[in-house]
Amino acid sequence: MESLSQIKRAEINEIKVLLFDLDGTFVSEDRLRSSTFECLEKLRQKKIKRIAVTGRPAGWCDLIARWWPVNSVVGENGAFSYTISDGRIIRKTFDSSSSLSAHQKKLYLLFDDIKSNFGDVHLAADQPFRQWDLALDISEEQDMDDDKVKAIYDFCISNGANAAISNIHLNVWYGNYNKLDMSLKILDEWNLKEHECMYIGDSPNDSPMFNYFSFSVGVKSVLKYKDIMDHFPSYLTTGDSSTGFEELTNFIL
Repeated sequence: MESLSQIKRAEINEIKVLLFDLDGTFVSEDRLRSSTFECLEKLRQKKIKRIAVTGRPAGWCDLIARWWPVNSVVGENGAFSYTISDGRIIRKTFDSSSSLSAHQKKLYLLFDDIKSNFGDVHLAADQPFRQWDLALDISEEQDMDDDKVKAIYDFCISNGANAAISNIHLNVWYGNYNKLDMSLKILDEWNLKEHECMYIGDSPNDSPMFNYFSFSVGVKSVLKYKDIMDHFPSYLTTGDSSTGFEELTNFIL
């Protein structure tokens, strides 16, 4: 991982969209700073598109798409996108053939198995606003040690589910998609090339994004996941969380 200064100005000038994670990247310690939010307005003024790419739930993503200065939101680790077009939200799911009710039933059967095998496990506080996944709280309001998180992750994978670890949740879903897959659908629709895109994130569920984008950036805290991440970002900020996001924005601008 290199410092941002290693990116050439000519390459920065080609960037047309910034994709960004929320928790641990855009948001610091459960607080959204006004200076960080202002960065989205600055990017908009420079005509750089903004896509929030998060594990957060559908209910939250609807509000973000509607009220924040973003062009699109990818939520629940790639299950759907909400894109603003002519003042309306265009809602798309990654797999439009899936039955939501059947999907949810299958997830909660898996959750029963998780509790039977691992005992004290808590759903995240934002679970009521979710559609396509389960979010197990590992550090937001509950604490779970790393070994247990990894064991539950492996259990879900072995039972045919998909899973991803963020800085606060262990997300579990059924479906062959992740943050990257849904993001690429949006970028294809907008006719954007890989070298015109930049991504910034902080944790293992950002690994597919780090692997795909040449201009992938991690905030400083990404280093603490070195033992469980498959792919690391190409570049690293000196600041952590939203400080790192602001650092990247200022570098771009």
